[in-house]
Amino acid sequence: MPEQEKQQRMRKEPHKGTRADKPARPYVGDVVAKPKSAPGKALIALGLAVLSILVGFVIGISVYAVMNLSTWLTDLLWMDVGGALGIPVFPLIVCTLGGIIIGIWTWWSHDVVRPLEEVMAEFKKTGSFRTNGAIKPVVTFLLPLVFGGSVGFEAGLTGLISSGCCWIRDQLKRAGLRAGAVADVTIAASMAAIFRTPLAGIVAGAESAPGNPSRVLEEPNVRDYDLRRSAKVILYTAAALGAMVGVQVFNAVFGTSGGMPRFEEITATGTQLLWAIPCIALAYGMTLVFHGSRHLFTRVANRLGDNTMGTIEKPIIAGVIMGAVACALPYVLFPGETQSEELMHTWTTWSALALLGTGVLKAAITPMCIRMGWVGGDLFPSIFAGVAAGYGLAALTGADPMLMVTVTAAAFLGGVLRKPFVVLAILFLCFPADGILWMGISAVIGATLPLPLSTNE
Repeated sequence: MPEQEKQQRMRKEPHKGTRADKPARPYVGDVVAKPKSAPGKALIALGLAVLSILVGFVIGISVYAVMNLSTWLTDLLWMDVGGALGIPVFPLIVCTLGGIIIGIWTWWSHDVVRPLEEVMAEFKKTGSFRTNGAIKPVVTFLLPLVFGGSVGFEAGLTGLISSGCCWIRDQLKRAGLRAGAVADVTIAASMAAIFRTPLAGIVAGAESAPGNPSRVLEEPNVRDYDLRRSAKVILYTAAALGAMVGVQVFNAVFGTSGGMPRFEEITATGTQLLWAIPCIALAYGMTLVFHGSRHLFTRVANRLGDNTMGTIEKPIIAGVIMGAVACALPYVLFPGETQSEELMHTWTTWSALALLGTGVLKAAITPMCIRMGWVGGDLFPSIFAGVAAGYGLAALTGADPMLMVTVTAAAFLGGVLRKPFVVLAILFLCFPADGILWMGISAVIGATLPLPLSTNE
């Protein structure tokens, strides 16, 4: 069919989602010839890169605004109220109350935070992601964090930002502008802002990219706008860098800070490096605890069901268990990035048993929270669990603490995610680049060590 006739036909036929009794507004590009010259293609590429940077910038500011709101509310409850009351069982009271509120809210709102892997999988499959409105998801995101849940920011924030950008993309499409790239870069920008490292955003963006845009975006002639994988990585990089600039601007204006701490270099040499072996063994044991807990509480959650009583009971049970443990080991609470900073300066005042117990129990409580209604991410809590256990092993053996922390955290996070490249990208957030060899080896070993079939879901 000649190009001119093809365009005329497309202008006459309504696009999907438009009313047949109204003339459809054509997409930009349906009435403009596809550029074939090098300058024209370069101009389009530059425009997409600038768009990605701007989207990333806005996402960076948005991510840190929501994270700081969560931090402010958490400090208000736990430091101001908790500090004023001074009750030894305050964690048990607050976590139980949080479980009740989360259960009732989940039953009433029919809303739940989607785990990060589900957000990425749905976006990769469909090219889009949606939340249940705008206000409900924010409340759903904040409740587990404010009441001390051992869950991370990354799942809820990525879902909120991706949903918002998909909505913006759809509005632009209705106005006649193809803007699939607006949504396609959101995973990269969100992850870069949350973990404050562009590499994490680039890797996560490439991993979550829609596999077949011609099928998932539902736009006519979408192949004219499809991008090669290498070109998309450039856009993810632009979005990640834009997000980092947004984070820096937010921190400069509001004087805030956040994220994981920067640990010191590994100083062990020679035979001292053999201490990495018990670190990997400990991390593997924690991996079994993590996946075993996930399997156990998945069965418990399934047994309780999703009816009214089951929806309310699940977070209450999790809150009671978590609160009781926190009365003795308070660092099993919260996402873990602030606690990692504190632990870096105070671990020598802890006993080896308390550090090891915190790490192992955190590995068990995080999947319990996620499966029992306190839904969020598992990346930040898993990093902290590895850090605490690594310091515990250092306190027990007297070995180089940075070797123990680096290897244990990398191997355990590898065992949790089963994706060593993502682990390596994330851990650049808090460990020096000269430890890349040990981080890489540990992450690969942790990701490849087998899991029992009963826990490998």
